[in-house]
Amino acid sequence: MMPDPGRGTAVWWFVAALPAVLLLLLVFAFPFFILAENSLHLDEGLTRVSTEFTIANYVTFLSDSFYLQILMRTFGMALAVVLACAVLAYPVAYFVARSNGTLRACAIFFVIAPLLISLVIRNLGLFPVLGESGLVNAVLKSLGLIEEPLILLNNMVGVQIGLIHALLRLMILSLVVAIQSVEYDIELAACSLGASPLRVFFRVVLPLTRTGLLSGSVLVFTVATSAYTTPVMMGGNRVLVMSTYLGKEMLSVLNYAFAATCAVVLVATSLLLAGLTFRGTERPAALA
Repeated sequence: MMPDPGRGTAVWWFVAALPAVLLLLLVFAFPFFILAENSLHLDEGLTRVSTEFTIANYVTFLSDSFYLQILMRTFGMALAVVLACAVLAYPVAYFVARSNGTLRACAIFFVIAPLLISLVIRNLGLFPVLGESGLVNAVLKSLGLIEEPLILLNNMVGVQIGLIHALLRLMILSLVVAIQSVEYDIELAACSLGASPLRVFFRVVLPLTRTGLLSGSVLVFTVATSAYTTPVMMGGNRVLVMSTYLGKEMLSVLNYAFAATCAVVLVATSLLLAGLTFRGTERPAALA
């Protein structure tokens, strides 16, 4: 009997992927297991938790309007960031996807170049732009559009601007891959039948790049809901979302049990959204 080459290849790939799988288990699965286990205990003060198992922390979280408002505020903030990123990313992604050679390479470089700079430094760079005497207010005043400076820092608006600035490239890269998979001849055919560029986008490009849009939306949404540095810096410790509240519970109140509950809720929400997105992206293939 001849050996099955496919089986040998599968075994080789399994062995090659094993170190990465073990690393993920060590740095993600094991710490998450500890968080989940701590969330099932009551706080006893000074970072200690009780030995008895209970779901009291989850009952408190789900029954108190204060925590639910924080959760809804977090989701609303992340949804606004997703919508803004989608609107801003499509033109850039289309330009990158339809460019060729050196132009495409340069465009991709400029998209990902900010990742070479620390997030803290990038956020600090927004302060001279968004401050009361910053560039944005100076331009708007010179155009006569405003009389008093806009407050764009130390509030939710500043946090959302910072998150859009940080996460826009995730949406762009997701859409670039999706747009590249759409044959340009399809768009030319639609134009030859009398469709306007705007109609081509909404009736051809947007439906065919739905998978990339959903993937980018999940990436942006999950990162936005769990972001900590940007809400703290751009919100001036005045914007209370899940990540900042979790940080206060962990670092100031030292209530590790309830902080673990907040973390589990965030992770569970991210996994649920990812699962719903994967299910949504499989439907078009099933109907084809």
